[in-house]
Amino acid sequence: MTAITHILCPVDYSEFSRHALDTAVAVARPHNATVTALYVVPPVQTTYPALGVGAYVPYVYTVEDLQEFQKALEQFIATDGYTVRAIAVEAVVVDEILKRAEELPADLIVMGTHGRSGFDRLLLGSVAERVLAKASCPVLTIPKRAPDAVPFSKPLFQNVLCPIDFSPSSLAALSHAAGLVAQGAKLRVLHVVERLPAFQLVPAVATGLPDDPLVVLAGARERLHSVLPKPLRGSAEVEELVSEGDAGDEILSAASDVDLIVMGAHAGRPGLFGFGSTTNHVVRGAACPVLTLKA
Repeated sequence: MTAITHILCPVDYSEFSRHALDTAVAVARPHNATVTALYVVPPVQTTYPALGVGAYVPYVYTVEDLQEFQKALEQFIATDGYTVRAIAVEAVVVDEILKRAEELPADLIVMGTHGRSGFDRLLLGSVAERVLAKASCPVLTIPKRAPDAVPFSKPLFQNVLCPIDFSPSSLAALSHAAGLVAQGAKLRVLHVVERLPAFQLVPAVATGLPDDPLVVLAGARERLHSVLPKPLRGSAEVEELVSEGDAGDEILSAASDVDLIVMGAHAGRPGLFGFGSTTNHVVRGAACPVLTLKA
């Protein structure tokens, strides 16, 4: 990671958010960055019987309730050797996370992809997905299957995959990944050529048009090499890959042995694969942390 001074880590007391907090601290240590753990208590949602709203006094959290939430959070974040700020508030969860990220301001949001329910399902589609879509700073999502963070003996991320589609956000991701190489990481840069529909593929091959798969793949390799920062071209620490198929599946396949994926928050062909497609597919399926950035 580069230029990290403040990290925001939303938690919900689950083992998954504990894992995210451990990762946030591990990222923060080499930068001496501030880590803020945020627990957002959603407003109480009351279901009223047939007598109607007017017959019932709505429940609201008291000052004492909020103080107890703060104490519980301080106990949860107790981290040996590293100070973590604790903020517990009552608010709409996603709105508060985004608000705090802007106010701090946060250089990075670190959050788990699973909630405290324990079910094998992602929060994507609710909290995490909306934070990924709306946050102005990079977001590092920590999946259920990610290995434990190792903050002391070696760099946290040593093998990095950066899928690019030449969009501004993916080139921003490539620039960030290049900074990780400068810190000792090995980098795999991947571009996926989406397959043409059959009704376009046959005419393209028959006529030798620019949509001919062989022409497209060759052009993609040249373009991939051209967008690499000059210090990375030909470097033994950088592997350039071009594959063909479904972008999300190809990215996950290439990420089988990496410990971080760095990608643009809007990966995919402009107009076809905006956020909610390739990026969500990768975040949902990755076994390692995924860092998403916007241009």
